[in-house]
Amino acid sequence: MFKHLSLLSLLLALIVPSNALAAKAGHVRHVEPTAEKSKGSCADDATWKVVTLGSVDPKTCFKTSDGGGVELQLNGDNSSIKIAENSVVFLDSLVEKNADGFYVTKPHIQKGYIGFNVEKNKHNKVDFSTGTAAASIRGTNGFIGGDSLSFMASLESGKLAIFPTGQDSLAISQGETVIGREKFIILKLKSSGDMEFAKKLIDLLADTTKSIDELAAAAIAADQAFQEKLAEKKAAEQETQVAVDTTQKAEEVSSLKAPRISYTGYDSLRCVANVSITDVPKDTETIVQTLMDGTPISEVNVKNSSSKRLKLQSGVHEYEFVVENSAGRSSVQQTLGCYPLKPFSIKVFGLPHEHLQIPPPPPGVEDVIMETLQFQIRIPENDPNFLNRVLVRQDGTVILKETLSQIQNLDYQIPVELKRGHMNRFVIEAIHKSGYVVKTTKVYEVEK
Repeated sequence: MFKHLSLLSLLLALIVPSNALAAKAGHVRHVEPTAEKSKGSCADDATWKVVTLGSVDPKTCFKTSDGGGVELQLNGDNSSIKIAENSVVFLDSLVEKNADGFYVTKPHIQKGYIGFNVEKNKHNKVDFSTGTAAASIRGTNGFIGGDSLSFMASLESGKLAIFPTGQDSLAISQGETVIGREKFIILKLKSSGDMEFAKKLIDLLADTTKSIDELAAAAIAADQAFQEKLAEKKAAEQETQVAVDTTQKAEEVSSLKAPRISYTGYDSLRCVANVSITDVPKDTETIVQTLMDGTPISEVNVKNSSSKRLKLQSGVHEYEFVVENSAGRSSVQQTLGCYPLKPFSIKVFGLPHEHLQIPPPPPGVEDVIMETLQFQIRIPENDPNFLNRVLVRQDGTVILKETLSQIQNLDYQIPVELKRGHMNRFVIEAIHKSGYVVKTTKVYEVEK
């Protein structure tokens, strides 16, 4: 059992230039009945008055019952604390800036719990105290509570330094919860910092028959159940919202006109198609999508009727251009080839100029000299569909001409007949569909 902790300051900066102006340091901005306050004491026989909106005095005790609550906003920034139901909290003091330049307040929680949201790098600093521990915050969001037997603190964001009575200090950060009794245990809970979950946690701590380890297990189970209920609530809200949205959309669709799209041309070098989009109501969410060979490759939003340039991909593909909004859709299909300008080369096997020493045939035998002209067209796409024409000339005479679909491969082995005592000159020319042209030469010189 912990000894009662002497009051430790919980500073929530209230901008107070002097003791005379301390009442202007903060104010009550929201009250949930029932809530009462007393000046100077939390005793049952103190003079209790109903809490009303207005300034906050130091040395004030706040007491809430079932369903009650008091939210205090501190001047200087949007920092606030909220005293929950069934709580007794003594606001010990509102003081001027400390040595670090922060305004300080000191709430002592005698019973129940407080939610807090203290802005980071602002004017306010808060140090809470309970009967079993104290905690210091700045730039933190969560809840803290307890009594002379138990302690709890939980963070949605920020960090919290905790000083248990008679034990070493500890700290928690975002997503963590600490509970304390005969010892302190830190738990990672998804519900950390949630004020609705704080109510369940404070009810668990009220059970003095359970050990702290049993309470930790119960807190973990409560966290899981709380999250499941949140998920169910969210799903129900989403279902309701979907129904509302569906009704609204149906009403909107009835007044809308389906958009239209038409194909107006394309640029095979820049790889763009031009389309015209019409009948788009102003500021109506409309999507223009490009599908290539049945697979979506791009999507853009348009807010009114306009012309668009849509990106294509290299090669020949089946394209579908689709425009769609809540009123309907339309599409147009085109087979388009995209051939961006890319340099390539022709590799001729062997030396560029070959000297052949071939003995003449015996008398009466025809002098026929055959050779294989072998070359390879090396284009980046490695696809013959990107070629427009392949041409081979022998001494100015065309011996091979292939165009478009006739071009089936990129490797050529052409049997050629050479003349003796002659420089047999072959010119190889390949034209890419982008218009890029490559020429190379091969010479066979056959001696007499």
